[in-house]
Amino acid sequence: MWRDAGQNWVLLVVALVFAVAIPVTANGQGRGGAARGGGLRGGTVEKVELGDHRITVYLPPSYASDTSRQFPVIYFLNDSDGGNDAMVDAIKSSADRLAGVQGFSEPIVVIPDAAATADLQRHAEDLVGYIDRNYHTFNARISRGIAGLSKGGDAAFHLADTRPDVFSALYLINAPGGDMASSVEANEANLKKLYAISVDVETKDPSLAANQQLHQALMRLHIPHHYEEYDAGSSNQPGERLERNLLPFFSKNLAAPANPTSPGVK
Repeated sequence: MWRDAGQNWVLLVVALVFAVAIPVTANGQGRGGAARGGGLRGGTVEKVELGDHRITVYLPPSYASDTSRQFPVIYFLNDSDGGNDAMVDAIKSSADRLAGVQGFSEPIVVIPDAAATADLQRHAEDLVGYIDRNYHTFNARISRGIAGLSKGGDAAFHLADTRPDVFSALYLINAPGGDMASSVEANEANLKKLYAISVDVETKDPSLAANQQLHQALMRLHIPHHYEEYDAGSSNQPGERLERNLLPFFSKNLAAPANPTSPGVK
């Protein structure tokens, strides 16, 4: 049926109103979960068997499409079993949302299981070597970070203070170790080789006192670090802090020279 010019203008205005009203989520997807702007899709998760150990590897959205690019790597040690699906999902969703943010350096994130975490403390070069051989990493300590949540934080701390030749940045969330403060003086020289240290602890967590002692020991020896006590709440759960704190911390402090939007690239 033919319409006059006035009717066509009305239809055009209505169409524009509906187009503007379509909601977009934080990661740039519409309700249907389509690819983000520019065709950028979510990252992928791989399960790797390494000897008797299970390793989970998160690969960022650009990994598959930019095969010449080298990525920084975060080794994330979970509370108990690094293969915990909920934490892997939290890491993936947070990293996917940040991937499209200008200046964010997309990382590979490696989450070992509990047994692999124990071996990582004894033979860090074995897992790191495997990841560097099999993935597009920037193979240098300045592009490797170590992070840990709760009991995983203890392991991450002791890896950082004994293997600064492997890792260059450290992030702890609610690490409960009572011996961290005493380890600071014994490993002062190693800790001063790290480019960045951040310590987060929830004010009602049983680890608060141990983290306060760690903070005081680091200050006493003039070891640069960021320390924060945070209140529990819906926006301050450890999983939420991945997106707001941990991932941006590593984006800022790990070298990613192949990424032109990295804050470390001039």
